[in-house]
Amino acid sequence: MRERGKEHAMRFNEKLNLLMKMSNTTNMLLAEALGIDPSLVSRWRTGSREPNFHSRYIISIGAYFASIAKQDFQRVALLELTGHTFEEKDVAEPIIANYVTRWLTNDSKITGETIQTLLDTISQATMAENRQTHHLELPQEPSGTSVLSQTFHGTGGLQEAVTKLLLRTLSAGQQSVLLLYSDESMDWINSYPAFARMWSYLLVQCIRKGTKIKIIHTLARDSSELAGAVEKWLPFYLTGAITSYYYPRKLDGLFRHTHFILQGQAAVSSVSVKHQEKATIAYHFSADPIQVDAMQKLFNAELDQCKPLVRTFIGKAISNVNTQRLAFLSMPGSYAANLEILPTTGMPTHLLEQMLIRNNVPLDERIAIVEKAKEYDKIVIQILQKQDYLFLICLPRINDVLKGNVKAGAVELYVRRPCNYLPQEYLEHLRHTIELLKHNDRLQLCIIAKKYMIPNVQAFAKPGAGMVVLKLNEPKFAFISEQRDLVSALYRHITVQAQKLPKRERNKEFVLNRLENFATRIESGMAKNDS
Repeated sequence: MRERGKEHAMRFNEKLNLLMKMSNTTNMLLAEALGIDPSLVSRWRTGSREPNFHSRYIISIGAYFASIAKQDFQRVALLELTGHTFEEKDVAEPIIANYVTRWLTNDSKITGETIQTLLDTISQATMAENRQTHHLELPQEPSGTSVLSQTFHGTGGLQEAVTKLLLRTLSAGQQSVLLLYSDESMDWINSYPAFARMWSYLLVQCIRKGTKIKIIHTLARDSSELAGAVEKWLPFYLTGAITSYYYPRKLDGLFRHTHFILQGQAAVSSVSVKHQEKATIAYHFSADPIQVDAMQKLFNAELDQCKPLVRTFIGKAISNVNTQRLAFLSMPGSYAANLEILPTTGMPTHLLEQMLIRNNVPLDERIAIVEKAKEYDKIVIQILQKQDYLFLICLPRINDVLKGNVKAGAVELYVRRPCNYLPQEYLEHLRHTIELLKHNDRLQLCIIAKKYMIPNVQAFAKPGAGMVVLKLNEPKFAFISEQRDLVSALYRHITVQAQKLPKRERNKEFVLNRLENFATRIESGMAKNDS
């Protein structure tokens, strides 16, 4: 049993298995590349055999996996796996091969030349006191620059310092900017309901007065905390006043930093160590221009190392979600998933145009929407030739269809007001979806119960690309992210819902029969209502 607190060092066979799974490499493919029998690869993978770390096979394995990493996302995966950064994705193939080889053998990144220099230095070293000059005149004590600041201690001190900063922001007027970064626990807010209410109220008041916010989230502790942080900040994202980022590398978590800055006016800062007693942590509030300027430069330097975390579309911009979804679909990858009432892709463009006319959308705007929808559908059909696309849908009650009570989410994106299907419109959309399913082998559609759908939400995710979450009721907004862990979690959530269905109900023939029967029941109901 592994001792608690000690990291598990991956063995060669575990690393090889991971590389092969990441790249979909079979024993046969690797054996052919190395010119060996597949049974030897199998023994390597089980751990019953292990090549010598100086073996030519190790070098060949590194070269093979570097050679098949053609796409940026594949190269980045290898770089991150071997302890390097995504910024190196453009380095030459032999360098990546060398990284993989060293990783497989646990070879040190320290070069032989560096070790030789160190050994030479050691051999010539003398004690510091023996090397010291006999006498030097002592310099005058440096004076530095005096700054005015106030210090607050512990959790209560942090709450007071933040309150002071937000009150200062409120009095600063419009066009103020808050820069926020902290990798400390959020307990100073979450565990104090009374303070959380005041903090939220002050922040909302600042936003209402025109304050813009830039926030950096961190992966310092656990990527699941990133999702929690986004969840806590979601109401503020909906205002459109927040731009969020995340640092894409995990930190060791030894040091904790907090930088809250009212641009050009004031700052709260602290540095602490993991497990430091909270009461001993000092938070410094300063309105000194020199100090604030230094903190802004520090924040901007951090920002340069970050990626966008969450973008939100509100108002008219919500209609851009299909363009964003298409951009993600077009990125390299072999599978994606969607959760929505009826596939947006399954709406014929002439039906879309008809519903836009019914909702009094101006002609020029209508033409632009329909042309964009045609292009969208054309590209999606092309994509379906080379990647799997899973749709989870739920069917409404027949009576709701016949009474015109089913929301037309795809149309609401454009008309920006409530819009329902007429019975004939819903039927036509459903029929078109059936035809799409029949003629596209890589399109999978699963029908789940309404209780498993997220109310008023459409969700799309493609691992390695991005995610789009669209909220259809007021306040409407779209939530976009390319953060790998968030995207993977959403994709997994959608696919897990599909896996809960019995295998028979995931069969395409079963789904088609169920959709056909549903369409027939709608037709019968419409005929009965007409008679």
